[in-house]
Amino acid sequence: MADSPGDQRPDLTPALEALLETIVVSSPALAGIKSSRIVVVALGAHGPAVASVRPLGPFARSVRIGGRRRSIELGLRPDFFLAGDGPQRLATLCHELLHLDPGNDGVLLDSNRHDARSQKSLDKQARQLAEDLIAAAPPTLALCLAHHGEVRLRAWRRRPCDTTPRSTFTDDDVFSAIVAMHTASDRRGGWW
Repeated sequence: MADSPGDQRPDLTPALEALLETIVVSSPALAGIKSSRIVVVALGAHGPAVASVRPLGPFARSVRIGGRRRSIELGLRPDFFLAGDGPQRLATLCHELLHLDPGNDGVLLDSNRHDARSQKSLDKQARQLAEDLIAAAPPTLALCLAHHGEVRLRAWRRRPCDTTPRSTFTDDDVFSAIVAMHTASDRRGGWW
């Protein structure tokens, strides 16, 4: 993922990948999820969704980004960046991780799909996970989620989709996009 030389905006991608690892390691409900297999990307709006998660297996023969094999896409949509604060964004990440099957890499957990479990119920569990993490982790855990201003975040140049099941995806298929994060002045963190 090539960056513009001299771009001083903070890179949110590695911060989010490290945060996902911390969430998974710290949460018994998520034990077994291989966070290194998740590719975090900025995505466009899709109805009221703040974020989404999907397996990549049906859409690509292989996905290898940042030197790692990836089996799950975690997409962050505009309202993740434009509405919220650190704890809310952390709960959103927990919510998306709850959709994954800890015992089967690259698979969604049937019992946590929205057609099997209500959004409200999953949100409640995700908020509790986020609260537990904030209580137990160092205060710096979610600072990157309380940022205000422009950040760089990985995005697809060519996204795996229904017409690409035999394609391979690499670093050539992603780029560093610029995303504006808006966080209320009394909820901002000093991450960067």
